[in-house]
Amino acid sequence: MKKYIKYVVLVVLLLLVFGIYTIFKTDQLNYIALGDSLAEGMNPYGELGYSYTDYLADYLKKKNMLSFYTKEYASSGYTTFDLMQEIEMNSTLKKDLRESDLVTVDIGANDLLQQFTFDSIDVQQIKKLKEQVAEIFPKIDECMKNIRKYAKEDIVVIGYYNPIPFLFNLNGNDLDYLFAYIDSEYQKICKKYQCSYVSIYQLFKNNSSYLPNPNDIHPNLEGYHAISQEIIHSYFQNPK
Repeated sequence: MKKYIKYVVLVVLLLLVFGIYTIFKTDQLNYIALGDSLAEGMNPYGELGYSYTDYLADYLKKKNMLSFYTKEYASSGYTTFDLMQEIEMNSTLKKDLRESDLVTVDIGANDLLQQFTFDSIDVQQIKKLKEQVAEIFPKIDECMKNIRKYAKEDIVVIGYYNPIPFLFNLNGNDLDYLFAYIDSEYQKICKKYQCSYVSIYQLFKNNSSYLPNPNDIHPNLEGYHAISQEIIHSYFQNPK
C-alpha cells in the first residue's frame, strides 16, 4: 500500500511540474541573423539600413514572439569562409547560436560573385557558370555544418536573386536554368542539416523595381520587405 501511495505521489508531482511548465513556458524566440550585406541591410546606394532581418524581427515583435534579436554577426562582403571564421573565433556567437530558436542565413553570394567579372560578362560566360557555381556548394555545406553544430533549433536559409539582367539588360531566361540548379543544391544541403529553404529568385525576377540602381546589386526597402514576407509565408504561415 505504501509503495502504491509513493507512485501516486510521484505521478501527482510530475503532473504539477508539467502544469507549471505549460503555464509559464514562452513562445518567444531568440532570433540570430547571419550572413552578408543582405542580412546587414546594405541599400542600393552604399548605405546601411533596414534589412529583411529587421522586417522579420518587427513581425515577430508585433506578434509578441520576439525575445532577442541581433544582426551584429552579419557583415557586408562576408563569404562562407568569413562566416565560418566568425563562428570559430567568436565565443559570444557560439553562445547566441546555442540559445537561438531561429537563425536566418544568407551566405555564398559573394563566393559566387568572385567567379566572374561584371565589366566583361556576357550570355556565353553565364552559361559556363554552372561548373564554377558547383565549386561553391561544398563550402556552403561546411558552413551550414558549423552553424548546425551550435544552433539546434530552426534555421532558415535564404537563396539568391539574380541582379545580372537588370545590370546588363540580359534576358532573365538565360539564367533560369542556373538559378534552378542553385535552388536545387541549396535544398539538398538544407535537407541534410534539417533547415528550411526560401527561394527568392522568382520574386526578384518578377519585380525589377526591387533593384533600382543599375550600378549596384542591393535591394531597396521594398525588396527587403518582400524577402521578409517570403520568409514569413514559408516559415510561419506555411510550415513544412
